Amino acid sequence: MIVALALSVGTQPSRGFGQTDATLQSLGAKIGITVGTGAVDPDQLNDPQFAAIVAAQYGALEPGNTMKMYALEPSRGEFSFASADAVVAFARAHGMHVTASAPVWDGKATDYGTGNPPWLMRGRFSAAQLKSILHEYIQNVMQHYRHQYPGVVNRWSIVSEATHLCGVFCQGLGKDASGFPAYITLAYEYAREADPSVQLCYDDWGGEGMGAQSDEVYKLVAYLKSKGLVDCVGLEGQWEGNAIAAIPGSSDIVANINRLGALGLDVYFSQVEIGLPVSQGAAATNPSDLSAQGREYANLLQACRSARMCKGFFTWGITDKYAFCWKPKYCAPLPFDSKYDPKPAFYALRRALSSPLPAR
Repeated sequence: MIVALALSVGTQPSRGFGQTDATLQSLGAKIGITVGTGAVDPDQLNDPQFAAIVAAQYGALEPGNTMKMYALEPSRGEFSFASADAVVAFARAHGMHVTASAPVWDGKATDYGTGNPPWLMRGRFSAAQLKSILHEYIQNVMQHYRHQYPGVVNRWSIVSEATHLCGVFCQGLGKDASGFPAYITLAYEYAREADPSVQLCYDDWGGEGMGAQSDEVYKLVAYLKSKGLVDCVGLEGQWEGNAIAAIPGSSDIVANINRLGALGLDVYFSQVEIGLPVSQGAAATNPSDLSAQGREYANLLQACRSARMCKGFFTWGITDKYAFCWKPKYCAPLPFDSKYDPKPAFYALRRALSSPLPAR
């Protein structure tokens, strides 16, 4: 049972650093930054080493797949909360918060991904039916966590990657006055209605620095903010397949965070991964690559610290053992290796959290 494990893992020693060392979350808490980890599902939490490090080092969790629609509503009108509940229960047992990741991830079959269940993708639903499905889904899911785990799920990344994907809701509901797909605004309206006490976020990739993609995200969240529907933005930071060369410069990232912050939005890095030129399953051993990876992790975290409205830093997992790597010959993107030994990236993050910076 995951919950039983969750109550005991905090006493297990972590590898490669002393139990008296400051943890990532304790350092982050001192400067107002939540240090979290995503891609956390029951399979990972059933791994005692994984669970021990998460409980010891991090302050928040973001599920990988258990809060997507295909997991939560596998049949129309029938909800399945057991897997997501296990993640939230683990967080509650350790005094952590949860960011609910991608309950609406609206891709079609030919997109790179989708959170939609087969019954939704196969169905031929009218616009009115799609609105009803979306409303009932968001209401049921958010109210479950509001009542069963009050205060634990404090942030909902309601819609993710809508600038890249266009699935059933996108195609079936057309566009609204914003020029964006109408389902986006509807999802946030339904979410605000379901639980006014939580932060509602929008999450996307490719818009971390200034540029056309971040301009698109800015326009979307500015519109949502003008309607009182969004509170925060997650910059994914997934460079597991493009490596270090694809990462924008720190000044671009800070400028982008600052303009989002000027809208009154909190900003956080939500899924950071920095890949190295090794195949999945292979250990990264080149000292130069490992050092460069550590520097880039530190640069991103320091960029967050430099922007007053940057409130969090989440990696997309903790260990290369479970890393998500989509591009051949690029992997090993996380702060711990596949044997759970801390890499230079872990120590770089710790230094970046504790090194002096101008007051936020």
